[in-house]
Amino acid sequence: MRPAPQNTVELPRRMKHLAVDRRGYPVIATVQRSPQEVNFGAISERRKLALATFDWCAVCGLPFADELRWQMVFQEEGLLPSAVSGEAPVHEVCALYAVQVCPFLFSPHSRLGDEYRKGTVRDAVVRFVGFESTSAVGAHESGLQPGVHTLHFEHERHLDEFSYRAPEEIRERFADALAGERDLPVSDAEELLIRLFNRIDDQGEGDVVTGAALIAGAAFAKDVFKVQGMKAFAGKQYPTVAGLLLKGSEQEILEFSRGSQDEAFSAVGPWVLERAGALPVPLQRWRKRGESMVRRGTPQRREGPGRSVAKNAACPCGSGRKARRCHPAGVPGG
Repeated sequence: MRPAPQNTVELPRRMKHLAVDRRGYPVIATVQRSPQEVNFGAISERRKLALATFDWCAVCGLPFADELRWQMVFQEEGLLPSAVSGEAPVHEVCALYAVQVCPFLFSPHSRLGDEYRKGTVRDAVVRFVGFESTSAVGAHESGLQPGVHTLHFEHERHLDEFSYRAPEEIRERFADALAGERDLPVSDAEELLIRLFNRIDDQGEGDVVTGAALIAGAAFAKDVFKVQGMKAFAGKQYPTVAGLLLKGSEQEILEFSRGSQDEAFSAVGPWVLERAGALPVPLQRWRKRGESMVRRGTPQRREGPGRSVAKNAACPCGSGRKARRCHPAGVPGG
């Protein structure tokens, strides 16, 4: 959906790293983009997969750390011990900002304009709930588009909420959230992934970071390659390298990362190692599923230029680069 004029709405500090479109609007993390156009009305399932894998906010694209995951819900009142949504969660301050600039959220008479939900009117009262954690993310067939799979986020432990009819009702809360903003912990590896994810260029669809999410363990998620837009990633390469990041030694993972000329692939190995024992819960569940899919104790042969693929063929790691440029020494094969 097209954003409204920002007028006097202050941009949260954690959104100031976002790229802007040609009109100067911040391009939120979850929307489709290209060098020619940013489509605020189209949510990218590829980008949602990266958000789920790295536990990032769907507006600013930064980690949640210990902050609540906020979600718009369609139940007007009552405790919600859990909730499932096709939208990725956001920080509170990002939700409060969106309420004031997104036409569908700020106007009680607004309607959705996409071809599948055309004419849908916003509820008179909008309710946002803050949950303690995202407990699972899975691929489900869309109720609007039969045969099309989209990602759904499951949240647990309702801890806070706000609701409103008009944006004026939440401005004091927004001011408090701005005043209470704090810097979020981001390592060097994660900072690189975030920078690549945010850019608007020929890889603006987020493909390089989606690939990194797959090898971090999202390749083991059930039906992940059925998700809308994921067909281009289907094949054995991503599960194979995900197996290395799942069961390889620290030395093997770092060797893979140092050998990659793809920036996202070079960062995801260190990110997995530094987050060991504290990976996002959905990613933990995917990797647990992968335990039974990756062979144990099988000698690792190497695939690469001069071995199993031609020098100018696509690298087996799945980066899309030529094998001789991406991993000239080869990558561990299955």
